[in-house]
Amino acid sequence: MKKIIFIGLILASAESFGQYGINTATPSATFDMVSKGNTAATKAFEINDSSGQELLKISDNGNLGVNIGNSLPTNVLHVKADIKHENLPVLLPPYSPLGVDASGAAKVQIAGTKYFYYKRTTSFGNFTLSNVNTYTNVPFTNGTDVKGNTTGFGFGTDASATVNGQSVSNVSYLTIPEPGVYLFEMYQTAYCTGSPTSSSNTGQIALNTVFATAGTSGTTYTTNTIFRDYIVARRSVGGAVNSASYAYANPQKLIVAYQSTSQNEKVALFINYVGGDSYNTQTCQMNMPNNSDNYGYLIVTKL
Repeated sequence: MKKIIFIGLILASAESFGQYGINTATPSATFDMVSKGNTAATKAFEINDSSGQELLKISDNGNLGVNIGNSLPTNVLHVKADIKHENLPVLLPPYSPLGVDASGAAKVQIAGTKYFYYKRTTSFGNFTLSNVNTYTNVPFTNGTDVKGNTTGFGFGTDASATVNGQSVSNVSYLTIPEPGVYLFEMYQTAYCTGSPTSSSNTGQIALNTVFATAGTSGTTYTTNTIFRDYIVARRSVGGAVNSASYAYANPQKLIVAYQSTSQNEKVALFINYVGGDSYNTQTCQMNMPNNSDNYGYLIVTKL
């Protein structure tokens, strides 16, 4: 009897050109249903299974819920469990089978890679290499040397800080804006001019490149990772043998995967003397290798 009455109501609202309306005498589509409300707290449409479990519903504000039980949908599309997409192409990274473009359209597109790219165009240095308790900061400043920064790294300077308990002034640092795993890759070259102040007869200087962290707001930096390289003696800038020269471009590298667990964590890089020959005067620098267009680079990729 209820079915007959319902069908009768639909037929009574039908216009001569085949449009049907519920709660409206003037349907504007083949089937036009007007809800009695306009908020997320009430429902305009609902489908249940034979046990009374709600399968599909539309709230009066337009939110659609699928398989979410008896709760109301809290978003425009609220789905519980997986959604299956057929006929999407099978792609490998860096392509994403389903992504969202700038206009909000879901489609196949290149997956975005967050990165930071710094290419140094000026030398830094005039530091000593003679004391294992001395740390020289590797500076990174916001400017034209930043070639890309989709990670959103920030920049800052601590006027005074400590590194492994040793005082350091004007520490240039980077801030990581969001938690995640980041791959840091740095390359630069070191040299010292003139003869060493003291010689251990090793013909080389052991040098650490230090990756250090200081939490989110502190000025106490502690070592996370060390890469050790050597400055080899008896070479001129061009590589020719010179008995009193450390002027050749000696590679100093750092590769570290760092897991950031908090927003805006501070990281900084330092040069630290380890042993071998020494220079207690400020005649050591990071230089530009022959035929290169930069004094080193840092590339950070969010994994």
